[in-house]
Amino acid sequence: MKTEVTPRLKGIKRVAEDLGVSIWTLRQWAYTGKISSHKLGNRLMISPEEIDRIVRESERPRLAGSK
Repeated sequence: MKTEVTPRLKGIKRVAEDLGVSIWTLRQWAYTGKISSHKLGNRLMISPEEIDRIVRESERPRLAGSK
């Protein structure tokens, strides 16, 4: 019986575009261990959970009294 696998990992080109950083920045973060990544063949892939973590950890708090 075949099971269908839904691709969840995203290529770094798409992630770079979504996050507004260069692919070289993402590669550097991956190779230095700042972010988790997956190497599939010659492609570097990033999980949606890791993308969410990157966004969550880069959030700056709103200043008191700001509208």
